[in-house]
Amino acid sequence: MIVLAVFCLYVPSRTAAQSLRAYENSVSVIQMEAMLSTLAHEMTEGRASGTKGKELAEHYLVEQFRAIGLKPWNWNYTQSFRYNDTIIVRNVVGLLPASVPTDEYIVIGAHYDHLGRLGHTVYPGADDNASGVTALLSLARMFSAMKADGKGPRKNLMFVAFDGKELNMAGSSYFVRHLSVPRSQVTAMVNMDMLGTDLVPPRRNREYLFAIGESSLPETYQGYLAYICSRAFYKLDLDLTFYGSRNFYKLMYETSDQHPFVRAGIPAVLFTSAFHEHTLKKTDTPAIIDYALLRKRTQVIFNFINRLCAQN
Repeated sequence: MIVLAVFCLYVPSRTAAQSLRAYENSVSVIQMEAMLSTLAHEMTEGRASGTKGKELAEHYLVEQFRAIGLKPWNWNYTQSFRYNDTIIVRNVVGLLPASVPTDEYIVIGAHYDHLGRLGHTVYPGADDNASGVTALLSLARMFSAMKADGKGPRKNLMFVAFDGKELNMAGSSYFVRHLSVPRSQVTAMVNMDMLGTDLVPPRRNREYLFAIGESSLPETYQGYLAYICSRAFYKLDLDLTFYGSRNFYKLMYETSDQHPFVRAGIPAVLFTSAFHEHTLKKTDTPAIIDYALLRKRTQVIFNFINRLCAQN
């Protein structure tokens, strides 16, 4: 007796893909460059937790969340706590309710803190992680445009700019411990950390994307990233294994803000363009960012999250 196992990959129709394209294009390269340059501006002084520069970035994010139309979470856009009884850490949280009421949530996150000023040297953190936060804001705009048209999203989207990543992921750890909805209602977490460069050699295609943790998702979610990245409009070189290195895969996955969610039993995926020669250096400035590539990666992530929303 022969048993055949058939796995069906969800492939959207051309009409569905075209309707998503309008929302993808609701954020331009120029807008993304303006957002990133603001976050990595010399006035924010590298955004170290507990500093005035980080507070400037925090206020900017609150203004952006409000302008986009995200609702404050628990009556406030900020979630504050003290780290080691000294440093005040503030996550910035905004909610985009589903187009049809549901008790299911997807968390979309990126940390906005960085190293700050060490001695007389400022570490701007343009890629790490103003790039991820720029993608976060862009995704919020795309889904908000979709919501305005009554086309989605089909799950509640919680956008979180985490503080305290450089303090052993303090912000994301606190957020998970103080979730105000049951963890079972958070169906997935999507994190973006360093998303703006093409500086990781060697690549067959300079337009690449690392996605780490897809295997933590149910099988019905898996495979769609490969499909969307293979489409002619994107043509991103997708790597789900981090060069097949178990050690580097584990390092990346356990040292960014999706990991507290994974420890809590919530499936999570990290999107990144990975470490490079400017990481954690003063040369991590807006000049190293490929804004067109950052936009393309954000569009792919938008499609992926929309797929997560469609899954029952």
